[in-house]
Amino acid sequence: MHSGVKLIVGIMIFLVGMYWYVPGNALGNTFDDLKIVVKGLFGLFLIFLGLVVAWIEYEDLKWEAKEKKEQPLKKEQTVKKELPAKKK
Repeated sequence: MHSGVKLIVGIMIFLVGMYWYVPGNALGNTFDDLKIVVKGLFGLFLIFLGLVVAWIEYEDLKWEAKEKKEQPLKKEQTVKKELPAKKK
């Protein structure tokens, strides 16, 4: 499908969606229904948002702990490379 056709279809869908919530349309007062749905979904949105934030921070803490464990090992390896080998 051509981009111009997709643009026109998108605008038409947008206008139908806007008309859906206009007071006094043929469907009745659908704006009240929208408010009920938003009220019902808001709690679920907060639950999922909280889980995502907690998961991201948990992964960040794991990453920091891994970096702290690896950091002393890297220092030991660099010190061993810098020390000259003893000759007999």
